Amino acid sequence: MEELECPASFNELERAAWAFAVKAHGEQRRKYHNQPYVKHLERVAQTVMAYGGTTGMVMAALLHDVLEDTLVTEGEMQSFLEEVCQGTIVKPPEVLQMVVDLTDQFTKQNAPGHNRKRRKQMEVERLAQISSRAQTIKLAGIIDNTRDIIQHDFSFAKVYIPEIVALLEVLKRGEPFRLYMLACYEVQKAVLRLEEERRFHSSPEQNTSSPEQDAE
Repeated sequence: MEELECPASFNELERAAWAFAVKAHGEQRRKYHNQPYVKHLERVAQTVMAYGGTTGMVMAALLHDVLEDTLVTEGEMQSFLEEVCQGTIVKPPEVLQMVVDLTDQFTKQNAPGHNRKRRKQMEVERLAQISSRAQTIKLAGIIDNTRDIIQHDFSFAKVYIPEIVALLEVLKRGEPFRLYMLACYEVQKAVLRLEEERRFHSSPEQNTSSPEQDAE
């Protein structure tokens, strides 16, 4: 595994969460541009930090994909948090609950018999009920994912962006509200990109073939 450097902006607890995430995700790469997966987690955490998130929220942001995408169990994460947070004001149960809230509950394995559209609808209903702090982290994740996907995976963006438009409707308790507005802005830009692409490919100029092409 390549050597990674923890961002200097993180405090001691956040650095511990970063190291835990790096170890848990191992060789996983960000599929859109093959970066180490932790780079996504760093960006999400730094956005949370920039918008006034607490140390516990930054830790949860760094850990938010561990339970969903690695073999680490909820019990193992609880033990880690109890150890590193001992003697601090950060409450391990609150951090763990944010991570659990941010873990997709309606996967193919957990919700057999439901197609992707229905599973995403169920996730929207669930995420509407999570804490405002967890919603804040979710918004930060949406911002980073939307930027990556629209730039590096345009085909998947056609699936992902409409799902996120629906999800944003229930994330209005994320704080501060300007973070919510930034997420809306990034998603709307992506919607416009998709619409421009659709119009380009459906324009008469694009659908008109030359006589030579018709003869082939």
